Amino acid sequence: MIAGNRGTERTVELPDYLPARMLNEFVYCPRLFFYEWVEGVFAHNQETIEGAIRHRKLDAREGSLPSADELAASESFFHTRSIQLSSETHRLIAKLDVLEAADGLVTPVDYKRGSPRLGDATDKSAPLAWDPDRVQLAVQALVLRDNGYRCEEAIVYYSATKQRVRVPIDDALVRETLDALEAARALASSGPIPATLVDSPKCPKCSLVGICLPDETRSCGRWDERAPAHTQRYLFDPGPPPDAALATGESADDRVRRLVPARDDLRPLYLNTQGLHVGKSGNVLKIKEKDKLVQEVRINDVCQVNLFGGIQISTQAVQTLCENEVPIAYFSQGGWFYGITHGLGVKNVYLRRDQFAWADIPSFCLRLARALVAGKIRNQRTLLQRNHVEPPAAALAQLKCMQQDSERAGSSSMSPPFQRPPVEVHAAGLGTRRSPRRTARHRRQRGADLF
Repeated sequence: MIAGNRGTERTVELPDYLPARMLNEFVYCPRLFFYEWVEGVFAHNQETIEGAIRHRKLDAREGSLPSADELAASESFFHTRSIQLSSETHRLIAKLDVLEAADGLVTPVDYKRGSPRLGDATDKSAPLAWDPDRVQLAVQALVLRDNGYRCEEAIVYYSATKQRVRVPIDDALVRETLDALEAARALASSGPIPATLVDSPKCPKCSLVGICLPDETRSCGRWDERAPAHTQRYLFDPGPPPDAALATGESADDRVRRLVPARDDLRPLYLNTQGLHVGKSGNVLKIKEKDKLVQEVRINDVCQVNLFGGIQISTQAVQTLCENEVPIAYFSQGGWFYGITHGLGVKNVYLRRDQFAWADIPSFCLRLARALVAGKIRNQRTLLQRNHVEPPAAALAQLKCMQQDSERAGSSSMSPPFQRPPVEVHAAGLGTRRSPRRTARHRRQRGADLF
């Protein structure tokens, strides 16, 4: 189901040949297709990385394909991998993971990491291919037919269940595929970007969910189109909150879903046991207490090292951490910050020289200070909306006004005239909040920091 969304029509120049994978994306989600094919936006998540690794193994064993006449004359079984073909008729290009041939018929086999869907009108337990996969296989069949090969069916292999699901390439599927191809080309050539999906189970697993922001986009559009005029001013314009009560008639189904952002793969290392010694062997930190090894930590898994109190670290460890751009922070035993050691960060001396030169320009410093303070306040407001079950509208309005006051600040040496610091407004409005469990199944980029 598609939600309403506005956009401007555009004309873009794209390659003449549309890849089969892009048509798969279009059937899966037109907005995802537009991001990847038209705007060239792509992001990885756990699923896409696993799929890329699996296909890289297949591509490493690239094979060759005999001509259509040779295959038609052969009665033996033929098997090859990683074949790329194009269709002049339909202006399509496809890369076939595996191609099997027997008795003059060729059968493309496409590898997918997930599971098939189950059930149809006759057998509710029968494994079936998903619609995007069926269309992608139909594209492969059309490309093969356009090159003179006979293709009557295709196979999709779902690695999660280790099942081969057959897909007949009949007239209905070909017609469905050509209709999708025509719609995809029309969308890519004229736009605008499609609307977001509504409460779709596809969104949490999508690698672009942190860029697309489906629920936030719908929420903003809902306020813009349905809310009364005084409510729009209350939420989006500077000034004191109006006396009018917020009454939008929003149901529980209209609320923004909580999609948990991914944890960083790197972790900070905290050491507060007095008398510890940190050394290194290869690319591993070795933490010892009285010559007894208590822990080993890979440097590639660490984003920072924090030393509290009387903890020693060897010169070799410091040098290796600086080389890997891992900062070392020094604290008192009670947590008072003393200083930090880190690498150069930027190895280009001319770039560093220009950075210091820009720091001496007052107008640039003011512009930077405005952006930093306004961005921090904007981020506090975003996190309040995301982490609060029902964020208080008054706190949201105050933070919005503070952000806009910061953007109009006239001097970088003076703070905006806030009656209350933004952090107090954020903390007061936070109240009760959820603490969702974060696991590998919820590794999704959400774009929480909006500055």
